[in-house]
Amino acid sequence: MAKTKKSSKKSWFTSILSFFGSKGNTKEEDPGKRKKEPKAFALEWAMAIENWKKKLRTKQVVTGVVLETPKFRLTKTNDKLFRAEGANYSLILVTGNHLYKNKEDKWAGVLFVDEGELNKNISKDLSGLDGLLAALSIPKTDLFLDSDSPKEDWRIVLSWKRFWQEQLVLQMKPNSMALVMLAIGEECRIFFESVATDRQKRLVRDELFYLNLGNADEKNPYSKAKNLFGFGTALVEFGNIISNLKERMEKEETHES
Repeated sequence: MAKTKKSSKKSWFTSILSFFGSKGNTKEEDPGKRKKEPKAFALEWAMAIENWKKKLRTKQVVTGVVLETPKFRLTKTNDKLFRAEGANYSLILVTGNHLYKNKEDKWAGVLFVDEGELNKNISKDLSGLDGLLAALSIPKTDLFLDSDSPKEDWRIVLSWKRFWQEQLVLQMKPNSMALVMLAIGEECRIFFESVATDRQKRLVRDELFYLNLGNADEKNPYSKAKNLFGFGTALVEFGNIISNLKERMEKEETHES
């Protein structure tokens, strides 16, 4: 009997300690330090678009003034050509190879070439653009030559058979796919969601989530994701895969015929 009372007393004492202990733990828990979890795809996408607009100022202007202060001015001529003006300089900035059709329907623009390669191939037939690009080893993938607008060239995939569309999404890394959608816009996002599997959507949603958290800090546990400023390499990856798949499609069509 005495043993039963002692056990009951101990149980009561343990319950009191447990109550105050759990209360103390709740008080110590910082809601701000709780692990953040991805929201729905649409919410992560909306947040990523807002971050894109804030951080990628050059992408929000088609042509004209991007930024102007009393000591600095940045203007945009086209997608890859800018002018930077400061107190003691005025420079043209080229962010990559860029070709476009001029008023005479000829290709014009800027190409980065190795001068040694230029001299090596100068005696070849360079009368056509394709011959020039091949001779100088300039990949077409980042030039988007199938239309006048680099932003619209990717649309060739909209007319592909479902199998090839699925191959494109399958071969793209999730973090690159997230950046490509942001760089191209809503139409690309719609294409992705119409083709991707549920698992692929979750993976890309997670990458948008990581981008929204930001990964500039080396201690950030989500540093596996590319940051918003890495969209250029993602677009090149996208272009390379489109080009490779297009080549495979053409070979299969030739073989079937």
